[in-house]
Amino acid sequence: MNSVQKKDRGFTLIEVLVVLMIIAVIVAFTIPAMGPALKGSKLRQAADELESLLSGSHQLSITENTPVEIRFFKYEDPESPGSTKMFRSYQSAQVISNPQDHKKNSYAVGEVKMLPAAFVIAEKTYSSLVESEFLRRDEMEIPRSKSAEYVAFEFRPDGSTNLANVDEKHWALTIMRETDLGSSLDEATEFITLVLNPFNGRIRRLRPE
Repeated sequence: MNSVQKKDRGFTLIEVLVVLMIIAVIVAFTIPAMGPALKGSKLRQAADELESLLSGSHQLSITENTPVEIRFFKYEDPESPGSTKMFRSYQSAQVISNPQDHKKNSYAVGEVKMLPAAFVIAEKTYSSLVESEFLRRDEMEIPRSKSAEYVAFEFRPDGSTNLANVDEKHWALTIMRETDLGSSLDEATEFITLVLNPFNGRIRRLRPE
């Protein structure tokens, strides 16, 4: 009879508190360890989405036999007015040619894609693809900015890009945390670089080991 009563007895308050303390200790050690993994996951997500758009636009240009323009938008962080203008979004736009005047081409634009918060396309030596003087430059209104500057290049129907005639074998795009800009790249820096071959439009990925 006593054994039956012991089995039916619930947890005491002390036992519950001990269990909660053990859980709290496990969480305290687990969350900091997960931080780098979560950051790395967002970086990979950003690179995956940009690479997917580039590859898809390259294929679309070939199958539809029409140029597809890729735009990179530069503007302030809307959550931080007065912040530095950085490349934070991108978009594909299928070119609809005007046979009479190519300067009056129209575009079937796709959705403006944003990099995850805190990540940007680094400029200067890290991303030659947004720094080249041969890129088309303009500005337009997008969901996150009323007047976003942008630079653009084109995939061509033959699989190449309009940068194939420029004296540059490869063009790079580097995604990294905005807070890491201005510091030299080392083992602790999180970044992924996408490299575009201007002659065949193929993309390959570089990342720190």
